[in-house]
Amino acid sequence: MRATAWQELAEQSGYRISTGFAGTPFITDALTQTGHLDDAYRLLLQTECPSWLYPVTMGATTVWERWDSMLPDGTINPGEMTSFNHYALGAVADWMHRVVGGLSALEPGYASVLIAPQPGGGLTWASTSLDSVHGHIAVRWELVDGELLVRAQVPEGVTAVVRLPGAAEQRLGAGSHELRAPAAVPAA
Repeated sequence: MRATAWQELAEQSGYRISTGFAGTPFITDALTQTGHLDDAYRLLLQTECPSWLYPVTMGATTVWERWDSMLPDGTINPGEMTSFNHYALGAVADWMHRVVGGLSALEPGYASVLIAPQPGGGLTWASTSLDSVHGHIAVRWELVDGELLVRAQVPEGVTAVVRLPGAAEQRLGAGSHELRAPAAVPAA
């Protein structure tokens, strides 16, 4: 597969965030949409600064305004920007919900949803859910004995389109559903 500018940027930075404020919300989607899902996961799971997981290694439970608001020795960066609860760099959560968890809206208000988890990065399971105006919608997937097992909860009034690797697209109505598809071995 031919490398894209996004993939080259991620690789050259050692899979640490180097896209700047404007590009950071788009890099995981750009990598995914150009066939570089493994690179998107490598970027997501990086723990060296600058990365989404560096603050987690420092005890963060929120997204910081800057990657190094806290320095490796635990001191606060003396720079001007030190907010410890700042969403801008946390836009990756949307990608995690849609791609890792596999749940996204196809219509406003989640009247129709897409269930399409894309396992990778060595993850063996993920789950995501939300409370829509129609009710609770949930997706949980896991890799079990060479299969991708997906459990989905769809409330009344909502339809779901399911796209799983190696399986035909399906449409689901309300209820609890269990689906299986061949599992590709996720990259570590």
